[in-house]
Amino acid sequence: MSDHAGPSRSTAEPSTSVATESAPTSTPSAGAYRPQERFSFPAAAQPEIVRAYQKDTYYKDLFTSQVSDVVRSLFGTRVQHAHTSAISLVGALGYYVLSTSSIPGTGDGRGGQTLGEEYVNSIPSDARTGRIITRAKRLSWILLHVLGPYALTKLYAALRRYALRAKADLDAQEARARARAKALDQHYTPKVGLHRRLVNWLARVLPALETLQSQDGWLAYLSAAHLMLFYLGGKFYSAAQRLTGVTYISTIPKRPGYQPPSYEVLGVLLGIQLFVKLMLEVRSYRRSKRQAVDDGEEKSSGVDPATTVEIDRAVFSHASQPAKRVTQQDSAETIDLLYAHLPDDEGKTDQDAVARINTSAAQANASSTLQCTLCMDTRAPHRATSAVTECGHCFDWACITAWIAEKVGSTRTLAKQHQTLTNASS
Repeated sequence: MSDHAGPSRSTAEPSTSVATESAPTSTPSAGAYRPQERFSFPAAAQPEIVRAYQKDTYYKDLFTSQVSDVVRSLFGTRVQHAHTSAISLVGALGYYVLSTSSIPGTGDGRGGQTLGEEYVNSIPSDARTGRIITRAKRLSWILLHVLGPYALTKLYAALRRYALRAKADLDAQEARARARAKALDQHYTPKVGLHRRLVNWLARVLPALETLQSQDGWLAYLSAAHLMLFYLGGKFYSAAQRLTGVTYISTIPKRPGYQPPSYEVLGVLLGIQLFVKLMLEVRSYRRSKRQAVDDGEEKSSGVDPATTVEIDRAVFSHASQPAKRVTQQDSAETIDLLYAHLPDDEGKTDQDAVARINTSAAQANASSTLQCTLCMDTRAPHRATSAVTECGHCFDWACITAWIAEKVGSTRTLAKQHQTLTNASS
Protein backbone atom coordinates (compact mmCIF):
# COMPACT_ATOMS: atom_id res chain seq x y z
CA MET A 1 0.00 0.00 0.00
CA SER A 2 2.83 2.38 0.87
CA ASP A 3 4.55 1.70 -2.47
CA HIS A 4 1.61 3.22 -4.35
CA ALA A 5 0.98 6.15 -1.97
CA GLY A 6 1.71 9.56 -3.43
CA PRO A 7 2.08 13.05 -2.00
CA SER A 8 -1.41 14.16 -3.00
CA ARG A 9 -4.27 14.42 -0.53
CA SER A 10 -6.46 12.06 -2.55
CA THR A 11 -4.12 9.13 -1.90
CA ALA A 12 -3.91 9.93 1.81
CA GLU A 13 -7.63 9.49 2.41
CA PRO A 14 -7.98 5.91 1.06
CA SER A 15 -4.97 4.79 3.09
CA THR A 16 -6.51 6.17 6.24
CA SER A 17 -9.83 4.50 5.50
CA VAL A 18 -8.17 1.12 4.96
CA ALA A 19 -6.44 1.36 8.30
CA THR A 20 -9.68 2.39 9.93
CA GLU A 21 -11.62 -0.55 8.54
CA SER A 22 -8.99 -3.18 9.27
CA ALA A 23 -8.26 -2.07 12.83
CA PRO A 24 -11.56 -3.10 14.49
CA THR A 25 -11.35 -6.61 13.01
CA SER A 26 -7.89 -7.21 14.49
CA THR A 27 -8.64 -5.94 18.02
CA PRO A 28 -11.49 -7.12 20.20
CA SER A 29 -11.96 -3.84 22.09
CA ALA A 30 -14.92 -1.83 20.89
CA GLY A 31 -14.08 1.37 19.05
CA ALA A 32 -10.32 1.07 19.65
CA TYR A 33 -8.10 2.10 16.77
CA ARG A 34 -4.68 0.50 16.42
CA PRO A 35 -2.85 1.78 13.35
CA GLN A 36 -0.89 -0.83 11.45
CA GLU A 37 2.50 0.24 10.21
CA ARG A 38 2.12 -1.24 6.74
CA PHE A 39 -1.17 0.63 6.22
CA SER A 40 -0.05 3.92 7.82
CA PHE A 41 1.91 6.90 6.62
CA PRO A 42 5.33 7.49 8.17
CA ALA A 43 5.81 10.13 10.80
CA ALA A 44 7.10 13.47 9.59
CA ALA A 45 10.81 14.00 10.13
CA GLN A 46 12.14 16.78 12.30
CA PRO A 47 13.38 18.92 9.36
CA GLU A 48 9.92 18.75 7.79
CA ILE A 49 8.26 19.90 11.04
CA VAL A 50 10.73 22.78 11.38
CA ARG A 51 10.25 23.88 7.76
CA ALA A 52 6.46 23.76 8.13
CA TYR A 53 6.62 25.90 11.27
CA GLN A 54 8.97 28.41 9.62
CA LYS A 55 6.76 28.68 6.54
CA ASP A 56 3.67 29.22 8.71
CA THR A 57 5.52 31.89 10.68
CA TYR A 58 6.48 33.67 7.46
CA TYR A 59 2.95 33.76 6.06
CA LYS A 60 1.50 34.62 9.45
CA ASP A 61 3.80 37.65 9.74
CA LEU A 62 2.95 38.65 6.17
CA PHE A 63 -0.79 38.46 6.90
CA THR A 64 -0.32 40.39 10.16
CA SER A 65 1.60 43.10 8.30
CA GLN A 66 -1.26 43.47 5.83
CA VAL A 67 -3.79 43.69 8.68
CA SER A 68 -1.62 46.37 10.30
CA ASP A 69 -1.56 48.35 7.04
CA VAL A 70 -5.35 48.18 6.84
CA VAL A 71 -5.69 49.43 10.43
CA ARG A 72 -3.28 52.29 9.72
CA SER A 73 -5.14 53.35 6.59
CA LEU A 74 -8.53 53.27 8.37
CA PHE A 75 -7.73 54.60 11.86
CA GLY A 76 -4.31 56.22 11.61
CA THR A 77 -0.80 55.55 12.88
CA ARG A 78 -1.59 56.36 16.51
CA VAL A 79 -4.23 53.63 16.78
CA GLN A 80 -1.91 51.20 15.00
CA HIS A 81 0.93 51.72 17.50
CA ALA A 82 -1.44 51.71 20.49
CA HIS A 83 -2.90 48.30 19.60
CA THR A 84 0.16 46.46 18.26
CA SER A 85 -0.36 43.36 20.40
CA ALA A 86 -4.06 43.14 19.50
CA ILE A 87 -3.27 43.47 15.79
CA SER A 88 -0.69 40.69 16.05
CA LEU A 89 -3.23 38.51 17.83
CA VAL A 90 -5.91 39.13 15.18
CA GLY A 91 -3.42 38.51 12.38
CA ALA A 92 -2.17 35.20 13.80
CA LEU A 93 -5.66 33.97 14.64
CA GLY A 94 -6.99 35.01 11.24
CA TYR A 95 -4.18 33.24 9.39
CA TYR A 96 -4.62 29.90 11.15
CA VAL A 97 -8.43 30.00 11.01
CA LEU A 98 -8.60 30.99 7.35
CA SER A 99 -5.88 28.59 6.20
CA THR A 100 -7.39 25.57 7.97
CA SER A 101 -11.05 26.27 7.18
CA SER A 102 -12.63 24.13 4.48
CA ILE A 103 -15.50 25.04 2.18
CA PRO A 104 -18.86 23.91 3.65
CA GLY A 105 -20.16 20.77 1.97
CA THR A 106 -16.75 19.60 0.78
CA GLY A 107 -14.28 17.26 2.41
CA ASP A 108 -14.79 15.24 5.56
CA GLY A 109 -15.27 18.19 7.90
CA ARG A 110 -11.79 17.95 9.36
CA GLY A 111 -10.54 21.19 7.88
CA GLY A 112 -7.61 21.90 5.61
CA GLN A 113 -3.88 22.26 6.00
CA THR A 114 -1.90 25.37 6.70
CA LEU A 115 0.46 26.68 4.03
CA GLY A 116 3.43 25.32 5.95
CA GLU A 117 1.88 21.85 6.20
CA GLU A 118 1.11 21.84 2.48
CA TYR A 119 4.67 22.99 1.77
CA VAL A 120 6.16 19.84 3.33
CA ASN A 121 3.22 17.51 2.49
CA SER A 122 2.37 16.73 6.09
CA ILE A 123 -0.96 16.18 7.83
CA PRO A 124 -1.58 16.74 11.56
CA SER A 125 -2.60 13.62 13.44
CA ASP A 126 -3.47 12.63 16.98
CA ALA A 127 -0.42 11.24 18.77
CA ARG A 128 -2.58 9.04 21.03
CA THR A 129 -4.91 7.42 18.50
CA GLY A 130 -2.98 7.82 15.24
CA ARG A 131 -6.00 9.28 13.43
CA ILE A 132 -6.16 12.57 11.58
CA ILE A 133 -7.16 15.23 14.07
CA THR A 134 -10.74 16.41 14.14
CA ARG A 135 -11.85 19.99 13.66
CA ALA A 136 -12.40 20.40 17.41
CA LYS A 137 -8.85 19.32 18.22
CA ARG A 138 -7.51 21.53 15.44
CA LEU A 139 -9.43 24.49 16.85
CA SER A 140 -8.21 23.78 20.38
CA TRP A 141 -4.62 23.64 19.12
CA ILE A 142 -5.01 26.94 17.26
CA LEU A 143 -6.57 28.71 20.25
CA LEU A 144 -3.91 27.37 22.60
CA HIS A 145 -1.11 28.23 20.19
CA VAL A 146 -2.31 31.78 19.47
CA LEU A 147 -4.36 32.86 22.49
CA GLY A 148 -2.35 30.97 25.11
CA PRO A 149 0.72 33.25 25.26
CA TYR A 150 -1.43 36.39 24.99
CA ALA A 151 -3.76 35.33 27.81
CA LEU A 152 -0.90 34.21 30.06
CA THR A 153 0.88 37.53 29.52
CA LYS A 154 -2.20 39.54 30.46
CA LEU A 155 -2.93 37.36 33.51
CA TYR A 156 0.65 37.55 34.74
CA ALA A 157 0.77 41.34 34.37
CA ALA A 158 -2.57 41.69 36.20
CA LEU A 159 -1.43 39.39 39.02
CA ARG A 160 1.82 41.30 39.51
CA ARG A 161 0.02 44.67 39.51
CA TYR A 162 -2.42 43.34 42.12
CA ALA A 163 0.41 42.04 44.32
CA LEU A 164 2.35 45.32 44.20
CA ARG A 165 -0.76 47.44 44.79
CA ALA A 166 -1.95 45.24 47.66
CA LYS A 167 1.50 45.30 49.27
CA ALA A 168 1.64 49.09 49.02
CA ASP A 169 -1.82 49.41 50.61
CA LEU A 170 -0.94 47.02 53.44
CA ASP A 171 2.35 48.82 54.09
CA ALA A 172 0.53 52.16 54.22
CA GLN A 173 -2.05 50.78 56.66
CA GLU A 174 0.68 49.34 58.86
CA ALA A 175 2.62 52.61 58.82
CA ARG A 176 -0.49 54.58 59.86
CA ALA A 177 -1.24 52.08 62.64
CA ARG A 178 2.35 52.23 63.87
CA ALA A 179 2.32 56.05 63.89
CA ARG A 180 -1.02 56.09 65.73
CA ALA A 181 0.30 53.68 68.37
CA LYS A 182 3.49 55.70 68.78
CA ALA A 183 1.50 58.90 69.24
CA LEU A 184 -0.57 57.22 71.98
CA ASP A 185 2.56 55.67 73.61
CA GLN A 186 1.23 52.20 72.90
CA HIS A 187 3.06 49.10 71.78
CA TYR A 188 2.17 48.03 68.25
CA THR A 189 2.49 44.45 67.06
CA PRO A 190 1.68 43.95 63.36
CA LYS A 191 -0.61 41.06 62.50
CA VAL A 192 0.79 38.99 59.67
CA GLY A 193 -1.98 36.83 58.28
CA LEU A 194 -2.12 34.43 55.37
CA HIS A 195 -3.18 37.16 52.94
CA ARG A 196 -0.28 39.40 53.96
CA ARG A 197 2.26 36.59 53.64
CA LEU A 198 0.88 35.62 50.23
CA VAL A 199 0.98 39.22 48.98
CA ASN A 200 4.53 39.73 50.26
CA TRP A 201 5.65 36.50 48.64
CA LEU A 202 4.08 37.37 45.28
CA ALA A 203 5.52 40.89 45.29
CA ARG A 204 8.97 39.50 46.10
CA VAL A 205 8.98 36.51 43.76
CA LEU A 206 7.19 37.76 40.63
CA PRO A 207 9.65 39.66 38.41
CA ALA A 208 8.70 42.27 35.86
CA LEU A 209 7.25 41.03 32.58
CA GLU A 210 10.14 42.56 30.65
CA THR A 211 12.61 40.65 32.83
CA LEU A 212 10.65 37.44 32.39
CA GLN A 213 10.63 37.81 28.59
CA SER A 214 14.29 38.84 28.29
CA GLN A 215 17.01 36.61 26.88
CA ASP A 216 18.07 35.59 30.40
CA GLY A 217 14.52 35.17 31.71
CA TRP A 218 12.81 31.97 32.77
CA LEU A 219 10.64 31.94 29.65
CA ALA A 220 13.74 31.81 27.47
CA TYR A 221 15.10 28.89 29.53
CA LEU A 222 11.80 27.00 29.33
CA SER A 223 11.58 27.55 25.58
CA ALA A 224 15.16 26.34 25.14
CA ALA A 225 14.45 23.26 27.28
CA HIS A 226 11.37 22.43 25.17
CA LEU A 227 13.40 22.87 21.99
CA MET A 228 16.08 20.57 23.43
CA LEU A 229 13.48 17.84 23.97
CA PHE A 230 12.37 18.22 20.36
CA TYR A 231 15.95 18.00 19.08
CA LEU A 232 16.59 14.86 21.14
CA GLY A 233 13.96 12.91 19.23
CA GLY A 234 10.68 14.53 20.13
CA LYS A 235 7.69 15.07 17.86
CA PHE A 236 6.24 18.26 19.37
CA TYR A 237 7.85 21.48 18.14
CA SER A 238 5.59 23.86 20.07
CA ALA A 239 4.13 23.73 23.56
CA ALA A 240 0.59 23.84 22.14
CA GLN A 241 1.25 20.67 20.13
CA ARG A 242 2.58 18.91 23.24
CA LEU A 243 -0.43 19.90 25.35
CA THR A 244 -2.98 18.90 22.72
CA GLY A 245 -1.08 15.83 21.47
CA VAL A 246 -0.89 16.93 17.83
CA THR A 247 1.87 15.44 15.70
CA TYR A 248 2.48 15.17 11.94
CA ILE A 249 2.55 12.38 9.39
CA SER A 250 4.20 12.67 6.00
CA THR A 251 2.30 11.85 2.81
CA ILE A 252 5.52 11.37 0.84
CA PRO A 253 6.43 7.67 0.52
CA LYS A 254 9.85 6.82 1.91
CA ARG A 255 12.30 4.35 0.42
CA PRO A 256 12.90 1.09 2.31
CA GLY A 257 15.59 1.54 4.93
CA TYR A 258 15.32 5.34 4.85
CA GLN A 259 16.68 7.04 7.96
CA PRO A 260 15.40 10.61 8.40
CA PRO A 261 17.92 13.23 9.53
CA SER A 262 18.01 14.01 13.23
CA TYR A 263 18.93 16.99 15.38
CA GLU A 264 20.25 14.99 18.34
CA VAL A 265 23.65 16.70 18.24
CA LEU A 266 21.99 20.11 18.51
CA GLY A 267 19.90 18.80 21.40
CA VAL A 268 23.00 17.63 23.28
CA LEU A 269 24.77 20.96 22.74
CA LEU A 270 21.69 22.89 23.83
CA GLY A 271 21.40 20.70 26.94
CA ILE A 272 25.03 21.41 27.87
CA GLN A 273 24.43 25.14 27.42
CA LEU A 274 21.34 25.05 29.62
CA PHE A 275 23.20 23.07 32.30
CA VAL A 276 26.03 25.62 32.39
CA LYS A 277 23.55 28.50 32.62
CA LEU A 278 21.67 26.73 35.40
CA MET A 279 24.86 26.23 37.40
CA LEU A 280 25.77 29.90 36.97
CA GLU A 281 22.31 30.95 38.14
CA VAL A 282 22.57 28.69 41.21
CA ARG A 283 26.00 30.11 42.00
CA SER A 284 24.73 33.69 41.67
CA TYR A 285 21.71 32.88 43.87
CA ARG A 286 23.88 31.39 46.61
CA ARG A 287 26.22 34.37 46.48
CA SER A 288 23.33 36.82 46.82
CA LYS A 289 21.88 34.85 49.76
CA ARG A 290 25.27 34.82 51.49
CA GLN A 291 25.64 38.56 50.92
CA ALA A 292 22.17 39.16 52.36
CA VAL A 293 23.06 37.14 55.48
CA ASP A 294 26.30 39.10 55.93
CA ASP A 295 24.46 42.41 55.57
CA GLY A 296 21.91 41.30 58.16
CA GLU A 297 24.65 40.43 60.64
CA GLU A 298 26.32 43.81 60.13
CA LYS A 299 23.05 45.64 60.71
CA SER A 300 22.23 43.64 63.83
CA SER A 301 25.66 44.37 65.37
CA GLY A 302 25.30 48.16 65.25
CA VAL A 303 22.73 50.86 65.79
CA ASP A 304 19.82 50.97 63.40
CA PRO A 305 20.68 53.70 60.85
CA ALA A 306 17.01 54.59 60.53
CA THR A 307 17.03 55.82 64.17
CA THR A 308 20.36 57.68 63.98
CA VAL A 309 21.10 61.08 62.50
CA GLU A 310 24.26 63.21 62.32
CA ILE A 311 24.00 66.97 62.84
CA ASP A 312 27.16 69.13 62.93
CA ARG A 313 29.38 66.07 63.42
CA ALA A 314 27.34 65.01 66.45
CA VAL A 315 25.32 61.79 66.37
CA PHE A 316 21.84 61.73 67.90
CA SER A 317 19.50 58.78 68.33
CA HIS A 318 15.77 59.43 68.08
CA ALA A 319 14.79 55.90 69.08
CA SER A 320 13.55 57.39 72.34
CA GLN A 321 11.83 60.66 73.21
CA PRO A 322 13.52 63.08 73.57
CA ALA A 323 16.48 62.32 71.31
CA LYS A 324 19.78 61.78 73.07
CA ARG A 325 23.33 62.10 71.88
CA VAL A 326 25.37 58.96 71.32
CA THR A 327 29.09 58.45 70.82
CA GLN A 328 30.68 57.49 67.54
CA GLN A 329 31.61 54.05 68.88
CA ASP A 330 27.97 53.23 69.57
CA SER A 331 26.89 54.06 66.02
CA ALA A 332 27.89 51.67 63.28
CA GLU A 333 26.19 53.60 60.50
CA THR A 334 24.59 57.05 60.37
CA ILE A 335 22.50 59.04 57.94
CA ASP A 336 23.62 62.56 57.10
CA LEU A 337 20.97 65.25 57.43
CA LEU A 338 21.19 67.13 54.16
CA TYR A 339 19.32 70.19 52.96
CA ALA A 340 19.25 70.41 49.19
CA HIS A 341 18.37 74.11 49.12
CA LEU A 342 21.33 75.22 51.27
CA PRO A 343 24.76 75.85 49.64
CA ASP A 344 27.58 73.48 50.42
CA ASP A 345 31.04 75.01 50.63
CA GLU A 346 32.78 71.76 49.79
CA GLY A 347 30.58 71.04 46.79
CA LYS A 348 30.50 74.60 45.50
CA THR A 349 33.31 73.95 43.03
CA ASP A 350 31.57 70.87 41.70
CA GLN A 351 28.31 72.76 41.38
CA ASP A 352 30.05 75.51 39.41
CA ALA A 353 31.58 72.93 37.08
CA VAL A 354 28.19 71.29 36.56
CA ALA A 355 26.63 74.70 35.88
CA ARG A 356 29.30 75.49 33.29
CA ILE A 357 28.76 72.15 31.58
CA ASN A 358 24.99 72.67 31.54
CA THR A 359 25.43 76.21 30.18
CA SER A 360 27.73 75.07 27.39
CA ALA A 361 25.35 72.25 26.49
CA ALA A 362 22.41 74.67 26.42
CA GLN A 363 24.37 77.08 24.22
CA ALA A 364 25.28 74.30 21.79
CA ASN A 365 21.64 73.20 21.64
CA ALA A 366 20.46 76.76 21.09
CA SER A 367 23.00 77.38 18.33
CA SER A 368 21.96 74.21 16.51
CA THR A 369 18.29 75.11 16.89
CA LEU A 370 18.76 78.67 15.63
CA GLN A 371 20.62 77.59 12.49
CA CYS A 372 18.97 78.18 9.15
CA THR A 373 18.47 74.96 7.22
CA LEU A 374 19.53 76.55 3.91
CA CYS A 375 22.51 78.76 4.71
CA MET A 376 23.43 77.17 8.10
CA ASP A 377 23.79 80.67 9.56
CA THR A 378 22.31 81.77 12.89
CA ARG A 379 18.80 83.11 12.58
CA ALA A 380 17.48 86.15 14.42
CA PRO A 381 14.02 85.30 15.76
CA HIS A 382 13.72 88.65 17.55
CA ARG A 383 13.74 90.39 14.18
CA ALA A 384 10.73 88.38 12.99
CA THR A 385 12.59 87.10 9.93
CA SER A 386 12.13 83.37 10.58
CA ALA A 387 9.82 81.10 8.59
CA VAL A 388 8.60 77.61 9.49
CA THR A 389 7.35 75.10 6.94
CA GLU A 390 4.66 72.46 7.53
CA CYS A 391 7.29 69.79 8.12
CA GLY A 392 8.79 71.77 11.02
CA HIS A 393 12.01 73.07 9.44
CA CYS A 394 13.01 76.64 10.30
CA PHE A 395 14.45 78.98 7.66
CA ASP A 396 15.48 82.59 7.42
CA TRP A 397 13.02 84.58 5.31
CA ALA A 398 15.81 86.16 3.28
CA CYS A 399 17.16 82.72 2.39
CA ILE A 400 13.68 81.58 1.38
CA THR A 401 13.14 84.54 -0.95
CA ALA A 402 16.61 84.20 -2.47
CA TRP A 403 16.09 80.49 -3.06
CA ILE A 404 12.68 81.10 -4.69
CA ALA A 405 14.11 83.81 -6.93
CA GLU A 406 16.95 81.54 -8.00
CA LYS A 407 14.60 78.65 -8.72
CA VAL A 408 12.17 80.86 -10.64
CA GLY A 409 15.03 82.27 -12.73
CA SER A 410 16.36 78.83 -13.57
CA THR A 411 12.85 77.67 -14.42
CA ARG A 412 12.35 80.60 -16.78
CA THR A 413 15.71 79.90 -18.45
CA LEU A 414 14.78 76.27 -18.99
CA ALA A 415 11.39 77.32 -20.36
CA LYS A 416 13.03 79.71 -22.82
CA GLN A 417 15.45 77.01 -23.95
CA HIS A 418 12.56 74.60 -24.44
CA GLN A 419 10.63 77.20 -26.46
CA THR A 420 13.69 77.92 -28.62
CA LEU A 421 14.24 74.23 -29.33
CA THR A 422 10.56 73.82 -30.18
CA ASN A 423 10.64 76.73 -32.66
CA ALA A 424 13.83 75.45 -34.26
CA SER A 425 12.44 71.97 -34.74
CA SER A 426 9.24 73.31 -36.27
